Amino acid sequence: MGKKYTKIVWKIEELWEKYYKPSVIPDLIWNLDFLENYDSNKISKYYSEFKLVDNFDFGLSKRAVFSDGYGNYRGLQNSQLQIIDNKPVYLFDNHNKILYPFLEIQKSFKNILDVVHIDAHPDDAEFQDKKINDLNFENVADYIHQTRISDFFDAISKTKTIGKIYRITHSDSFEFFVPPEKSYVLSLDIDIFGPEGDFVELRDKVRAIALAWASADAVCIAMRPGFIDQEYAKEFINIFTK
Repeated sequence: MGKKYTKIVWKIEELWEKYYKPSVIPDLIWNLDFLENYDSNKISKYYSEFKLVDNFDFGLSKRAVFSDGYGNYRGLQNSQLQIIDNKPVYLFDNHNKILYPFLEIQKSFKNILDVVHIDAHPDDAEFQDKKINDLNFENVADYIHQTRISDFFDAISKTKTIGKIYRITHSDSFEFFVPPEKSYVLSLDIDIFGPEGDFVELRDKVRAIALAWASADAVCIAMRPGFIDQEYAKEFINIFTK
């Protein structure tokens, strides 16, 4: 990692320590429901790409998970769930893979949670195929493969999987961010620290993420290969999850 990146990582760590004030979830009943979705090998019974882990593994996939006019990009060998400070934290590469965490969170919390979406992009593209009315463990894997990296919110708009979406995707929404009072999931696209996220001041980025993370009932992190250097992204995620 170059000196420029090293300085930014140090600054992010300093800002995180300043703004992140962890909240305590008083009840661990939901933990049991999450664990029931994984077999004895800690692999999801319903979507084998997800693993329950003690520490995140950033090993790369053998095949590309995203391609554009500039190249093909490998993602994570495994999408993962880790319980950190009594809070479920999911890690995956392409953002549409969040559909499985959304479903698992909704079923395990037995409630429909809102979403705070922090991203360099609004991810509000229209879904091109026929939308389903019910997202469940039997169809979630196939449906993830039907979605794209930016249309997953629209794809589940007819289902009762998530509630209101708060999009923190422009400079003012970062600067003046206040966490919602109602229970929510944090959907964090780490590409906010990439070139396309330069429209936001670093302090405002870290402050908004820290406040949103502390108050969230669950956290989902997309590493977004092709939009940010993955070694660089790993540094931020390690700061946020240590």
